[in-house]
Amino acid sequence: MPTLINAVDVRPRVYYRTIQIGPILFEQAPAGDDIVQIPGEGWSLTSSDNDFYPLVRLEVWDGPAPQPSGSWEYERAFHAPMTDRLEVVDLHGVCHGEIQLRPGHYHLRLLCRGRDHVEASLALDPFPPEGPHEDPLEAWVVQIWPHVD
Repeated sequence: MPTLINAVDVRPRVYYRTIQIGPILFEQAPAGDDIVQIPGEGWSLTSSDNDFYPLVRLEVWDGPAPQPSGSWEYERAFHAPMTDRLEVVDLHGVCHGEIQLRPGHYHLRLLCRGRDHVEASLALDPFPPEGPHEDPLEAWVVQIWPHVD
């Protein structure tokens, strides 16, 4: 049974509906979709709103990660070489959190839920919010485990 090695919960402030996660060193960039784009060495995730603080959870496992509990509106798998860390960065280049890795090839699973929430401008007081809301309106999970040939 795979073991969770490390996990980090991050609450970045979203600007222009964008959350950036990287570096991910894709040997060939996968096709983007409405949720994730691959503009370079990482993901550019499209959040459902602006000016709020979703939950982004980074998990490192020693083997294939089990599916997190609950229902997920979006799920996608990737394979890529990784450096010694994975960071959550906002559009201003501010790192909101990172998780350490051993450089190598990894499986990555990206999941999201809560994209259908009420717009932050209607749900939070004051607007724009001064900090994370107690109950995140949107949640992302990134699960990472080593690729074994």
